[in-house]
Amino acid sequence: MEYCAYLSSSELKYDTRGKYVDVVCFFLSKASEPGKRGYAMFCKQYPDYMVQYPWTKPALCHFLASRGVGFREAKKPKQKTLENLEKREKRQNETVNKFILWLQDNYAFSEHTLASYANAVKQYYSYFDELTQDNCVRFLAQLEKDGLKPSTIVLRTSALMKLAEFQKKPIKLRRVKIPRTLHTENVPTEEEYQRLLEWLDKNNPRYAFMVRLMATTGCRISELLQFTYEDVVAGTVELKGKGNKYRRFFFTKEMQCAAKGKTGPVCINRYGRPITDRGLSAQLKEYGVMAGIDKSKIHPHAFRHFFAKMYLRKTKDLVALAEILGHRSVDTTRIYLQKSYDEQKRDFNRAVTW
Repeated sequence: MEYCAYLSSSELKYDTRGKYVDVVCFFLSKASEPGKRGYAMFCKQYPDYMVQYPWTKPALCHFLASRGVGFREAKKPKQKTLENLEKREKRQNETVNKFILWLQDNYAFSEHTLASYANAVKQYYSYFDELTQDNCVRFLAQLEKDGLKPSTIVLRTSALMKLAEFQKKPIKLRRVKIPRTLHTENVPTEEEYQRLLEWLDKNNPRYAFMVRLMATTGCRISELLQFTYEDVVAGTVELKGKGNKYRRFFFTKEMQCAAKGKTGPVCINRYGRPITDRGLSAQLKEYGVMAGIDKSKIHPHAFRHFFAKMYLRKTKDLVALAEILGHRSVDTTRIYLQKSYDEQKRDFNRAVTW
């Protein structure tokens, strides 16, 4: 097939070539003629196909161009030289760097968010060299086809929207709606929490103190890393957290007593250096396994969930919990009303007796 030979000398990626071949084969089996008129009729007769496969239009234009007909003059594809690829990569990297600097100047994003946005834009540039509405739609459709999680696609969408704002381009993208859910099976039970503390008290009291702080304040890991022993002894502290918002934390009397006589940051290693969030997460998982607990349940954010579940069980006050956790809306806090699989099964068996 002449078109296959034309494709093999093009700059398109292998997976894109395969998609184009599938579309062209379908077009040739349905179109009245492999030309401009046949293309126009095909678009009218098969709009559902074109919506399902958003690369149909560029594939057919590419095919028609290879035949010297269609909407543009057919040209022999040029092989990209190493020099051209290096220039393109350099230009894209410069764009990403300027974009991140712009975000830092205009938004109070965390380092994690900035890194995620940078990775999202780099991934986009691995598919397309120019930011356009059509390219963005195709990129997100490809991510969905590749099986990426909806939350990841939402993050990629947000990054592209910010990039469009940075480049002053009128691009509008629809974000995937994700129902807020909590996987309660990945939150330690009260028995598992006590077992972990018992093991840590014997083997690493510093980490036992950190775990108790997370489980009794509901703090995020970024907030935990800011705590000092002086804050704990004082009983309360206000810190800037997620969304550049200040939040008040309360410490129990037990934590205040345990912190007396100590000074400086809480999260430091045995050499007196600050612990990173990744280092803390990895170490906790390791200690969890040693204590005989599934490592999926032992991570910093799990103790925030644990705090929320325990607080609701004791007080039943969803509004107060929302304020303590720093949620903008009570709707966000409602996820903690969900029950685990075992709890649902138990309640079901109690209720359904007819």
